[in-house]
Amino acid sequence: MEIEHQVDSDSTLDLNEQSDANCIPIKKLSTEKLFGDANEILILHAGERYTLAITRQRKLILTKAKQYC
Repeated sequence: MEIEHQVDSDSTLDLNEQSDANCIPIKKLSTEKLFGDANEILILHAGERYTLAITRQRKLILTKAKQYC
């Protein structure tokens, strides 16, 4: 299964959707909407804390977070 990543006019991620009955819907959210003016966000998952950061090369890095207040 080949997936192409394209950025459309409102900068949301567009995954080529197949008309296959087995296709699972996926929520799409642009990094601009997710991050706003920040370069790092805190994500809470299953009682754990993670940071999602945008690097200088515009890549995403997910790491287990240090202790935050």
